[in-house]
Amino acid sequence: MDRLENKKLGIFGGTFDPIHYAHLVIAEKAREEFNLDFVIFVPCGIPPHKKKVYASSEDRKKMIEIAIKNNPAFRVSDIEILKNTPSYTYETVSEIKRKYPDFEIFLIIGEDSFYDIPNWYKADKLVREVIFLVAKRSERKQMSINFPVIYKIIHSPYIDISSTYIRSCIFENKSVKYLIPDEVIEYIKKKGLYGRKNY
Repeated sequence: MDRLENKKLGIFGGTFDPIHYAHLVIAEKAREEFNLDFVIFVPCGIPPHKKKVYASSEDRKKMIEIAIKNNPAFRVSDIEILKNTPSYTYETVSEIKRKYPDFEIFLIIGEDSFYDIPNWYKADKLVREVIFLVAKRSERKQMSINFPVIYKIIHSPYIDISSTYIRSCIFENKSVKYLIPDEVIEYIKKKGLYGRKNY
C-alpha cells in the first residue's frame, strides 16, 4: 500500500545517564504507534537547570549508540553535546527542523516534563513547532495544563526504571542486568562509570 501521510520524526531528549530499557521501550512504542520514520535520541550537553550529569557527554552518547545499534529506526545526535552553552529544546528542535524540513516533528517526553512545559525556554514558540508525545507514569486518566499544547499519549507499559536507581545500584555493586542492555553494562564496567569499583 502506498504511503500517503507526511514524513514524521521523533525527538527524544534527556541526559540518558545512563540510557535504560524504559527509554528504549517508550521510543519504540512511540515510533510504532505514531508511524514515525525514525527517532533521534538527543543527549543533552549542559542541562539548562544545572542538573548534575555523572557520565561525560561522550560516554552517554556512546552508551546510546550501543543500546540502539540493532534498531534501524533509532539514531543519535550530538547536536547538544557539541555546544559550550546550555541546551534548550526550542533551539534543538529549530536546528533539527532545518535539517529535516519535510518532516513533521514529534517531541517524546515523560509525564513529569509535560506539566513543566509552560516553564520551558520559548515554550510559546515551541508548542507551535511540535506535537508532544507523552509517556505516562501513572494511571491518572486526565492530563491537562493551562497552555496551548498539542499532545498525544504513548500507549507504552509503565516501566518504573530510573537512571538514578541504576546509578545507585552500580555504586553499591548491585546488579543492573535486565535494566539496561548487557553491552551497555559492559561499557560501564570497562569505563568505570558511576563510581563502580568491582562490578
